[in-house]
Amino acid sequence: MKKIVVLRCLKAEENCTGASCLKAFNNKSAYFSRYADQEIELAAFMSCNGCENIKFSSKIGFNEKLERILRIRPDAVHIGICCQTRTADKRRCKYILKIIDFFEQNNIKVVWGTHSY
Repeated sequence: MKKIVVLRCLKAEENCTGASCLKAFNNKSAYFSRYADQEIELAAFMSCNGCENIKFSSKIGFNEKLERILRIRPDAVHIGICCQTRTADKRRCKYILKIIDFFEQNNIKVVWGTHSY
């Protein structure tokens, strides 16, 4: 069984219920269609801690959360649609990119996307 983690933007919680990500996961549609013939488990549905709160230099707080994800040993982390262009100038969030870099450095596959727009 493949273990999947979904990462979403904390700022998206203002108007996001997570329902579209979960529906796509449960139906194996959109970016989860790659698992059509496989058993998958949603191992974690995590948010970043918010742009101002991410501290990559200490082992408390957010780094602790990332370490817990490593212990889950996910097969892939799907980056929510909400993480893709959250800045005013439509660039990808530098904090999300740091999180992705962390996962990739730990040999966890990163997939850009969950549900369709």
